[in-house]
Amino acid sequence: MAIKTSTPIRKASPTSSPKAPGAKAAKSLQVRGVSRLTPGPCWPMHWPGQPGPILREPGPIPGPPRPALGPPLAIHAVAELIGCSPWTVRQTLIPRGLPHFRFKASGRLIFYRDQVIRWIESQQQGGPNK
Repeated sequence: MAIKTSTPIRKASPTSSPKAPGAKAAKSLQVRGVSRLTPGPCWPMHWPGQPGPILREPGPIPGPPRPALGPPLAIHAVAELIGCSPWTVRQTLIPRGLPHFRFKASGRLIFYRDQVIRWIESQQQGGPNK
């Protein structure tokens, strides 16, 4: 059974060799004096204007060191740390600037130990809101 086609089939002559798909483009680049860019094992390592290799895992953000807050404390623990009553902490020290965090849902006050100690030290040295 023979299949009829509308376009004639060309047979390759034994003297002609098949051309590579990008041979014409590579030849035109060579004529212009431009080499073909081929991605290799180190591509793209560094392009002009790029600061360096791309890091996959980010490190710490550079800048001044941030002081630690310390463990969280309830108002009773802060009162014991300072040596006063919870009423004094709430009525006197918080309005004077004692650093704290308030949960909106419950209204609970949270203090951080190192932050409270730094505030007390700044008050003893004549800091703001004395």
